[in-house]
Amino acid sequence: MSLAKAMKNLKFDKRLTEWYINNGQLTKEELEAYLKTLPDMAHNIDLSEDTDSESQEQH
Repeated sequence: MSLAKAMKNLKFDKRLTEWYINNGQLTKEELEAYLKTLPDMAHNIDLSEDTDSESQEQH
């Protein structure tokens, strides 16, 4: 895979979007439009209790 293709694949990576916006390679409108195309994955969350946080509070 070429570097250009790899960078294109990372254009909407959360870690890089601010850099792309600051360097004029991505607009906030493009980012918002992309985010609206993503499916709602709320049904995949797990609301189980975290027992590690309780043990950390005791220390």
